[in-house]
Amino acid sequence: GINDNYFQTFDDRPNLITKRDTRIQLLADLELPELGTLFDIGSGSGTIGLEALRIRPKLNLICIDKRFGSQALVEENSKRLGVSPLQIIERDVNNYLSDLVNESFSNSNRIIIGGCSLETKLLVIKKFNNFLKQNDIIVLPIITYEVLQQIDLTLKELNYEITMRLIQTFK
Repeated sequence: GINDNYFQTFDDRPNLITKRDTRIQLLADLELPELGTLFDIGSGSGTIGLEALRIRPKLNLICIDKRFGSQALVEENSKRLGVSPLQIIERDVNNYLSDLVNESFSNSNRIIIGGCSLETKLLVIKKFNNFLKQNDIIVLPIITYEVLQQIDLTLKELNYEITMRLIQTFK
């Protein structure tokens, strides 16, 4: 787990990153393969995807975030970590997802759906559902119970095996 202070963040939202303790658990839950593709949806400054790439340098990492300036942040944090994502996309995932999925899926896929709305999370799950294979993994850090309920319902309707974990940290 890389120290949170190592990452550059948005000037107007300093420390708006997935914190180290949570990142460690999310990376464990992704069960990162040696080869494959990791989609980091709502990547922000790239902390999860870039740390995954540092652990598994042969992964194809695709970071997507719609916030202006996210591409520059991910590029800077990539340099700091000495890793190279396959793609860094600064666009709304809703407008890009169909083409991306068709072109980028591999034999082993991991998807982290982080900083985005419930509607976007549901759209991403439904779009990826057509391409996922049995051993592919989706990890969704969720903050509110209402979002958890809707995501859980959607995943059950799509016949996913679901594991939930409550993570609480205090420093």
